[in-house]
Amino acid sequence: MNRRILSLLVLTSLSACAIRGGPALDQSTVPLAPDNWAARPELPVDVANAEQVEISNSGWVSRFEDESLEQAINRAFASNRNLQSVLAQLRAARAAMRVSRAGLFPSVDISGTATDAENSAAVYDGAFAASWEADIWGRNLALARAGSADARVAAANFAAARQALAASVTRAWYDRSAARITLDLARSDLDRRKDTLRITDARFRAGLASRLDVRLAQVQVSNSEDRLQASLRAAANAARALEVLTGAYPSGQAAGASDLITPVALPSLTAPVSVLAGRPDLIAAEARVDAAGLRATEARHAMFPQLTLRFDANARSGNFGDLFDPGTYINAISAGLLQPLFRGGALLAEADRQGELARAALFDYAQATLTAFQEVEDRLDAEDTLQQQVDSTAVAAEEASTAVNLTRSRYINGRSTIFDLINAQTTAIAAQTRAVEARRARIENRINLHLALGDEPFPVDDPVQTIAQN
Repeated sequence: MNRRILSLLVLTSLSACAIRGGPALDQSTVPLAPDNWAARPELPVDVANAEQVEISNSGWVSRFEDESLEQAINRAFASNRNLQSVLAQLRAARAAMRVSRAGLFPSVDISGTATDAENSAAVYDGAFAASWEADIWGRNLALARAGSADARVAAANFAAARQALAASVTRAWYDRSAARITLDLARSDLDRRKDTLRITDARFRAGLASRLDVRLAQVQVSNSEDRLQASLRAAANAARALEVLTGAYPSGQAAGASDLITPVALPSLTAPVSVLAGRPDLIAAEARVDAAGLRATEARHAMFPQLTLRFDANARSGNFGDLFDPGTYINAISAGLLQPLFRGGALLAEADRQGELARAALFDYAQATLTAFQEVEDRLDAEDTLQQQVDSTAVAAEEASTAVNLTRSRYINGRSTIFDLINAQTTAIAAQTRAVEARRARIENRINLHLALGDEPFPVDDPVQTIAQN
């Protein structure tokens, strides 16, 4: 007995010498969250229970005050194929988590055979076997916890996909509106160009304009017709994009928003530390760090001795009914100790590999954190500049439209040339189009801000469990 204990101690010491320790994960790599956002320091932040926030429940879609939009997003949640694919991946990850826990429990097998040789009686064999690895060093527990971390990654990925889908539907909803407004502008511009051609042709017949003026007016009509066709195509494409997101056939009939709204003012913001705790992509990145660290632990513990307990029971009889009689079985209980000594450096290399993967996961998480802060700062900074652009382009569009009317009157009276009128009309359609683009960009920036903050589209207690379990 003393010799056996000495052998066990020697094996354990040999394995301990092979351990280089866990991966030295420098937590200072992850940047600290500031107290406020640099782009909008004047706005208050919600710091109540910020560190305990897991998912923000702001319900930002309601701020657009459009019930049809909310219905479209709900249709997308129910029918979007990409979201359903991510949901299937979540369920698969949860099943894999259960698989990873199997190593903590005994494995039990039962088998039976029957042999019926020629000129001999039938022989029946039965076997029952149970084995269990004593998780002395916590290797199997580390694998089980890594599986749980993988499931958390999948759950966070589903939450991120859900938020991204709501944002995509909202963008498409207002893209359709912008495309329709742009189409109306193209039709109005074509009407103006045709009016100019009619006036120019009348002036030519009266000897007040040259044939060059008529040809120039006709060129502008043709160019405007070209823009109209492009606008028709863009409007149909925008409708089809919205339909596909909501799981409908892309027939090009989706209506979208009735107009490009003005987003409500920001009363307050989520605190930076809440973004770290609430953004699903950051939750997933943090869970990947946990999973990688646990797998690094398992790889190091794989060099430790492994103790396995086994129970076997076997029976052989010429009577099939004896297989169900426990008294006919021969039982054996055994214990085995396995200590890896030499695997060509594979175990040590695997421990090093898993340790480096854990460090890589930490660096990825740190970079994702910085990127998240940048996204929020960019969107906050754009809030003011886009508002100024909306105001400026609206004034430019109004003035350009007035200039067209004045130049048209002057052209009819012979005080302006065809070039003046064409230039005024071209400037007007460009200014009006730019005004629409600025309004659309302001709405998209607000959508992206909610996405960057990790805000939930609808106010629910646990969006991952509520939807993923359906």
